[in-house]
Amino acid sequence: MPETENGRTSGLRTGRPGRNPLRDPRDRRLNRIAGPSSLVLFGVTGDLARKKLMPAVYDLANRGLLPPSFALVGFGRRGWSHAEFAAQVEESVRAYARTPFDEAVWNQLAEGIRFVKGEFDDDDAFERLGEVIDELDEVRGTRGNHAFYLSIPPKAFEQVCRQLSKHGLAQADGDKWRRVVIEKPFGHDLESARALNDIVESVFPPDAVFRIDHYLGKETVQNILALRFANQLFEPLWNANYVDHVQITMAEDIGTGGRAGYYDGVGAARDVIQNHLLQLLALTAMEEPISFNADDLRAEKEKVLAAVKLPEDLSTHSARGQFAGGWQGGEQVQGYLDEDGIPADSKTETFAAIRVDIHTRRWSGVPFYLRAGKRLGRRVTE
Repeated sequence: MPETENGRTSGLRTGRPGRNPLRDPRDRRLNRIAGPSSLVLFGVTGDLARKKLMPAVYDLANRGLLPPSFALVGFGRRGWSHAEFAAQVEESVRAYARTPFDEAVWNQLAEGIRFVKGEFDDDDAFERLGEVIDELDEVRGTRGNHAFYLSIPPKAFEQVCRQLSKHGLAQADGDKWRRVVIEKPFGHDLESARALNDIVESVFPPDAVFRIDHYLGKETVQNILALRFANQLFEPLWNANYVDHVQITMAEDIGTGGRAGYYDGVGAARDVIQNHLLQLLALTAMEEPISFNADDLRAEKEKVLAAVKLPEDLSTHSARGQFAGGWQGGEQVQGYLDEDGIPADSKTETFAAIRVDIHTRRWSGVPFYLRAGKRLGRRVTE
């Protein structure tokens, strides 16, 4: 399997870029193309926006899945003009897009690129953002449909949502829509997650809130449902009578990758286990839903997670650690505490593992081992 630029394995891709190699050429159904809209990116200077989000927008345009009226708005502290921000987007696209660069596609996309300078507590900046959105509705034809992507530190979610509400940017009239995309981690514990959820849903209706889990987009993850429920070979064996234990491992051969400021305040358990791996656990252990729509899938996942029981002494079922310096893949790598931006006395874990038990008839007595860590992709030696 090939590797992505962040060290995680991705699915095998074949055929012409933008074309599904498994699609029957006789299938004349049209692709689902987004309607007139804009995407407002908060945190455009971050690593994720540069390597993933902006190239993904271009890829959608290159595949013909975005309308000609689509617009991309960046919100950040840099003093960029619209043209300077467009140049930054183009640089990211050329470096990280998965489809070939097409000048005509880029020129059309670039016409709708805007930038708003400001801080999250800057009322004037959100007023300017509102003016830009109004201008896009009039000039670009986005028709009042706008999505806000919060690629920002979790502590800023509440502030941005309140600012969007305060300046009338979260509300839509008639058949227009406003949506928000929130990245993980969502809060730092159960209480803060519930409080944040109440704030977000006081601004946006529940069906307009999208909590992103990038790992669920991996082809291997998406194939789990097909492997389980469309294959009669496995279903009779997918239970405690034939399965001794289940291991779900997410191993990365990279360090913090310049994300020290974010990662050191989060760690492996919150960064990966509480979202990515619990989702994989649910997909692996769930019963077949009555349909594959969002509500029915969520209902079955909730049943699995409700059946998970932890021991009173969690230390007997969990482990934490940090990677040290050594040799990896023929190259000498630094230890976690030696990476730029990491405090010398940091106790943040880069490896975390936990055993959970699922008290259902299908899985009773079968331990599930969830583990994740950096610098695990290849053997590291001192």
